[in-house]
Amino acid sequence: MTTQMRAFLIVACVLCLSAAHANAEQQEPKSKPNIIIVFADDISAREFPIYGSSVWTKEKGVDTSDRAFRAATPVLDQMAQEGCWIKTAWASVVCSPSRAMMMTGRYAHLHKWWQNSYKGRYIDENGKETTWPLYMSSPLQIGHVAQRAGYGTYWAGKTQMAGDLREYGFDQGCFTPGSLADKDNPYTDFKLVQRVVDGEKLIFNADTGKPIDTYLQHGWYFYPHVRLMNHDDQEFQWWPNTDESREAFGPGTYGPDVELDFIFDFMDRQHSKGQPFFVYHTTHLGHGAFDWLNPTNGQCWPGTPVVQWDGDKYTRTEPRITGDDGVYDTHGTVTETGIQSHIEYLDYQMWLYRNRLREMGIADNTVIIFCADNGTSGYGKGSHDRQKGVHVPLIIFAPGMAKHGRQDVLVNLSDLLPTIADLTGATIPANYVHNGESLVPFLFTDKPRHRQWIYGYSRQRQIIRGDLVMRDGNGKWWDVAEEPADLISYNQITNWDDVSQQHRDERDKLNTVLPQFDLFDTEPDAPGVRRSEKLGDLKASGSGKKGATNRTTGSKTASPAVGDVGSQQWRAVFEDDYDNRNKIGKDYTTARGHEDSWSVIDGVLVGKQTKADHGAVIRTQLDFDDIDIQFDFRFSGGKSFNFVIDDENEKSVHAGHICRVSVFPKSLRIGDDKAGSMNLDVRKQRQDKNLSASDAEALQRLLERTAASVKISIHPGQWHTLRIRIRGDVMKAFLDEALVTSLRSPGFDHPTKTKFGFTVNGQSIDFDNLVVKRLKTMDGR
Repeated sequence: MTTQMRAFLIVACVLCLSAAHANAEQQEPKSKPNIIIVFADDISAREFPIYGSSVWTKEKGVDTSDRAFRAATPVLDQMAQEGCWIKTAWASVVCSPSRAMMMTGRYAHLHKWWQNSYKGRYIDENGKETTWPLYMSSPLQIGHVAQRAGYGTYWAGKTQMAGDLREYGFDQGCFTPGSLADKDNPYTDFKLVQRVVDGEKLIFNADTGKPIDTYLQHGWYFYPHVRLMNHDDQEFQWWPNTDESREAFGPGTYGPDVELDFIFDFMDRQHSKGQPFFVYHTTHLGHGAFDWLNPTNGQCWPGTPVVQWDGDKYTRTEPRITGDDGVYDTHGTVTETGIQSHIEYLDYQMWLYRNRLREMGIADNTVIIFCADNGTSGYGKGSHDRQKGVHVPLIIFAPGMAKHGRQDVLVNLSDLLPTIADLTGATIPANYVHNGESLVPFLFTDKPRHRQWIYGYSRQRQIIRGDLVMRDGNGKWWDVAEEPADLISYNQITNWDDVSQQHRDERDKLNTVLPQFDLFDTEPDAPGVRRSEKLGDLKASGSGKKGATNRTTGSKTASPAVGDVGSQQWRAVFEDDYDNRNKIGKDYTTARGHEDSWSVIDGVLVGKQTKADHGAVIRTQLDFDDIDIQFDFRFSGGKSFNFVIDDENEKSVHAGHICRVSVFPKSLRIGDDKAGSMNLDVRKQRQDKNLSASDAEALQRLLERTAASVKISIHPGQWHTLRIRIRGDVMKAFLDEALVTSLRSPGFDHPTKTKFGFTVNGQSIDFDNLVVKRLKTMDGR
C-alpha cells in the first residue's frame, strides 16, 4: 500500500468514528483523492449484467431475456468486483429531481424540484415567477463542496439546470445540453426547429427541412451542439473553437467523445499543477434522441461508434459518415440502435478513464463513482410503481476500500454530497440541512450497514423502503426481504398478518419518516411564492392525496374560488396519471378512424390529429351533473384543443355536445353548446347563407351570450394546468390556478352529462394528471 493511500485510509477511519462527521470539523487528508462521478442518463440497474436481472430492455417498453440484447460491460464488471457495487441504490423517478438530489444532497421538500414537470417557483429580480435555481434553494452543492476543499472542478455533458450555469460550483464546463435556449450554434444543423405553416406550428428537421413528429431538441450525439464554459477567458462559447477543431468537425464527431477529450485535458492540467480534481460527468448516454443519421428511426437510442472488447482491451472504429440532408452512409462504423449500445459505449469510456489515470500515475489516488439518474425509458423512467423508476446502478471504485463486490445495503443519491465532503476533507456547516449520509464509514471500515431506509419522490408521490418492506408511489406495500429474478416482481402485502412482526415494525417506522417530506401540497415553491391562503380548505379536508397536481401551484386538488363551495364538498370519481402503461386503457374510447391518434408515452397521454377533416377525439364515459375537472396540458406542436362534455342521449344538439372549453396558444374560450353553437336550430341558422339581417344579429347576440373568451399566453413545450368547474348554470375556467373566465348560461345546468374528453387539432398536445370530482349529495354520496 502506498504512503498516499495509507494516509487516505487513516483519514477515512477518523471520519467514520465521528458521530457527526458531516457537520463537524474534519481532518484534511494529507493527499486528497481525485474524484470522478459518471452520471449516466435513464438506465435502470437491471440493464447491467452485474445486477443479475432475468430481463432487460430490448426496445422502448419491450422487455426481453434474449442475451443478444443484453449489454456486455467487462470494465464496469471488473470495477464492481475490485471496488464494490450497491445492490439497492435509489434516485428519484426522473431526470431533474434526481439531479437535484445528487447535486444538493437534499430531497424535494428542501430544493423544491419535485418532478420534471414541476420545479419550485420563485420571483426573480425582474418580478417574474420562474424556476427556483438549485444554487439559490441549496447554496452548497457537490461542486461547491469540492471547491471549498481546494479542488479544481469540471462539469461535462448534460446540464438540465435552471439559472446561471456558472453558479453551480464548477470552474469549467463542456456541455452538450440540447437546450432550446441555445439556438445560435453556427456549426451544426442537427436540430429540430419550430415553424409556422398556414397558421399552424410544426416541428421541422433542420437538416432535411422536412416536418417531423417529435419534441424540440438539439443533437448531443453525432454532429453535436457543444458549449464551453470558462475556456480561453470566455464565459461561454461554441465549440469547435479553433481552426483545427473546425476542420475536423462533422457528422462523425461524437458528443460523448468531445466531452471526454475536454475532461482529460482538465485532469492533465490539474495534475500538472499538483492540484486535485473533481469531475462531474453527466453524460447523455442512455437517453433517447432523434436519430439524425437515420431520420426514419425518429426518437430512439441512436447507434454509437463501434467498439469491440477482445478480453483485454477495447478497439474503437473511427466513425466514417458521408452524406447530407438526412441521407447518410455510416459505412458500418456505427452500431444498430438500442440501449445496449449506449451501455457498452459507457463501458468503453470507463476503460478510457482507467487507462488515463494509470498513465498519469494517479490510479491509486482516484475515486470513481458510476451511477444513473433514473430508470430506463419505457420501463422505469417516470414510474412510481414499486422501485421501477428509482432503482439505479451504483458502482464505487476507491483504492483502499474495505468493501468489495456486491453490497446488500441501501443508498440514496443524496448520500453523495456528504461522501464527497468526507473524501475531500471539506466541512459542511452544522446549520446546512441535507438528507444524505456519507458512505465513507461504510466503504472504508467493517461497518456492516449504511442506512435504514431510502426515499424517492415524484411530486405528491412518495416512495420509501427499508430492508423488509417498501411503499411505492401508489400507496401499495411490498415485501422486499427477498429479491425476485427480475428485480421488481415483489409480493404485495395486502394482509399484514401474513408477514412478520419485523415487517410490521419497519412499516410503522417508515410511516413516521414520510410526513416530514410530504410538503408538495403546502410548500411546493420558494418561501413567499406559495399562495397558501387558497389552500386552507384543501389542507383541512385531507383530500389532497386524491387530486391531480397543479404544475404552477403544486396543489393536487382544485383550490376553492371565491363564492364556490369548498373543496371538502367534492369527491374524486375518476383519476388518471397515465403511468405504468403504454396504451390508452379501457376507460377511453376514440372516434372511429382515430385509433392511431392517441397513445400513452412516458406517463403522458398524447393526442395528435391524423384526419384532415376532424381533430383527434377521445372520450371517457361517466354520469355526472355538477363537476370539477382538472388536468395538465402541454402544447407540443398542436394548434388547439377542446375539452368537451357530452350527453350521448341528448338529441337537441349536434353529437350530444353540451359544453366545452377551447384552448389556443393566445386565447381560451368556454361555451354553452346546448343553448348555443351546437344546438341544432342554432346550427341550422349558422349554416343558412340567406339569413336575414335581423335574424343574423339575433344569432350573433345568442352566440355571444353563450360563450366567453379571454386572452391567455400558453408557452409551447411547457406544462400548464386547466381546471373547469360547473355548478348549476355557471361554468368557471382556471388556468394555472387563476380564475380566467366564467359564464352563466342555461345549458351548463343540463342534468345528465354522460361523457367527457379531448379533441386535439394539429400535431401533438400532451395531457397528464386528470382528476374528475363530482359534487357530493346531501347524503354524502
